[in-house]
Formats: sequence, C-alpha cells, structure tokens
Amino acid sequence: MKSTVNAWPIQTMKMLTTEQLKEAWARSGPVNFGDPYLACTGFDQREIFYPFGFPLELSTNSSEVLEAAAESWSGNHKLFDVKPIQFSIGVTEGAPRDCPAAPVTRMREQLASHIADAENYAVSDYAQAFTFAWVTGATLEHRSYFRYFFLDSLAMGQIANGYAWGIHAACVELDGAGILLCGDSGAGKSTLAYACARAGWTYVTDDGSFLVNGRDDRLIVGNSAQVRFRQESESIFPELRGKPVMQRAEVGKPSIEFSTANARQFITSPTSPISHVVFLNRNVSRQELVPFPVEVARLYMMQRASSAPATRRLQSQMFDHLLECGAFELRYTELDWAVERLGQLASEGC
Repeated sequence: MKSTVNAWPIQTMKMLTTEQLKEAWARSGPVNFGDPYLACTGFDQREIFYPFGFPLELSTNSSEVLEAAAESWSGNHKLFDVKPIQFSIGVTEGAPRDCPAAPVTRMREQLASHIADAENYAVSDYAQAFTFAWVTGATLEHRSYFRYFFLDSLAMGQIANGYAWGIHAACVELDGAGILLCGDSGAGKSTLAYACARAGWTYVTDDGSFLVNGRDDRLIVGNSAQVRFRQESESIFPELRGKPVMQRAEVGKPSIEFSTANARQFITSPTSPISHVVFLNRNVSRQELVPFPVEVARLYMMQRASSAPATRRLQSQMFDHLLECGAFELRYTELDWAVERLGQLASEGC
C-alpha cells in the first residue's frame, strides 16, 4: 500500500557562500537559510485524545497520524482533569523500507530517547509532558507498529512519569472490591482476569495497570477494551478458537487479541479502587491463599518502574500506600477454584 500522507522532505544543511550572502545583502532581499532540522515544520493538524482517560493533544503534519491515533484512543473518554500531554509527530518522505526494528529507549534525568533508526525516533521530556517524534511515510504504513511504538508506548511513558504509575498486573473487581493480579509473564494474569469476567466480575485490564497519582483510594486505570492471550489459551476458552493470531506491533510475540465489546455479557470499567493485591503461582501441588511478603511485592513493582529519577520517591510512596492493604499469594492449579477463592477474598477480605 502506498501512503497518501503529505510527508515533509528530509533536508540537509546547505550553506550559502560568502558571495551569495553579499549578493543577497546588496539587493536587500530576504535570505532563506532553509530548515535542515525541520524545526519550523508546520504541524497544523491537531486533535485531543484521552489514552487511559488522560488528555493528550496531538499535533502533526499528517492526517494519517490522526487516523492511527483515533484507532488507538477514540474509545477513551476524559477521566482526569490534568495538564494535557503534548505530542508533536512529523512525517517525512524517507525511503521505502521494511518495518523498522523496535525502538531502543534510553533515559537520563527527565529526558528519554526512543530510536528505531536515523529517520524513525522520538524524544520525551517527562518534566514538561512533551514528546516529539519523526517517522517516515513508509513506517506509517506499518500501522500496528506505528501505533504501538510511536503512539501507545510513548503515551504510556508520559502517563507513567507524571500521572499514574505502571504496574505489571491485571485488574478485576467484584462488588466494589478491586483485586490486582500480579505475577511474572506466563503466571496466568490475563487468563484468570478473563475467567473472572466470564463469571460476572467487572473486567478492568489484563496486564497493564496504572496506579493514579495523588489519590487516597488506590485507583487503578487500565485498558478494558481488550484481552491478549497466548495461543494455547484456545484450549481453555472455546470462544477463542479460530481467532486470528497476530504478531504484536509487527515485531513482537504472536498473541490472540480479544475485544471485550464482542462479549456482550462482560461488565467492563476503565477504573477500579484496589482492595487487595494478589500474586499468582500455578507451579504448586496444593491450592491455597496465603500471605505474600509486602516488601517483595514492593520490589516487584519498583523493578519495572520506568519513571525519571526525580519522580521515584513519589512513585515509591504511592506503591507503599497501595500495599497498606497487604498482599496475598494465590497458589492454584484449577481455574474455577481460583475464581471462587478470589470471590471469597473480595467478599470476606480473607
């Protein structure tokens, strides 16, 4: 597919000679030095979106960037009245090529760079809630790649450094009691969250939970619009059979992406106040719910923190507040038993 984007040509530094400068001065005419750094490129197309409920103002020179952002965030509505995140994304002509590699991210103080190659990169200033990026029109044609790495991931980076702290956990709620499901990759977070939703629980998110900053209610916000499964989940949930297996962002691991809008009986919510933190363990012979060391839970959350050093202390304080409710370890082998035991925890607190 050929892109229809009105891309900006990549420019190089062309210096005028001394004689050319003299001639321009003599005729009192304007001197056009060009814009080799694209610093003056007009980003006259703007729209506000609400990823995870936080306002984000996106400016660009490409209508296709706005279309991609709408695909990611059009279903999200404003939940939090905070200073908008500012995104400026420019598109250059560039040379046709295959999908770029995943960007490499590096951080120092409040600045973070996200570089896929010389023509596809972004820089984020977390102190100013500002990100600018340049991509080629050819890269924009790889829509899922562009959305994941240059929209979703960059927006989550800004959110996780000023508005809410990311936790590698699923979240479900029963009768007003939110439960955060934590654990390593493959621990069964998505599977158990989905099983709870099938049993009538409120579904919030499968593996990306954000603890909203500055609140006392331990409020989690997440993407309740979809659940991602490993392919072997087809053997557990018959409704997943025959669903397409997608390569995440065109460079990631294959997964089944299930839209919760397709399950009419599902109750979903983008937010939930947390009552319990539960770590999952399926490598056991005995099924039980036991206390989990709070300090280990805190280390689990902090090691994945992507915040700038200046915000680490505040982030640590919020995790400490979250863990004031304690933590549990759910050891299980049977999914139905796990759902039932979590229901007892939600209703009885133990």
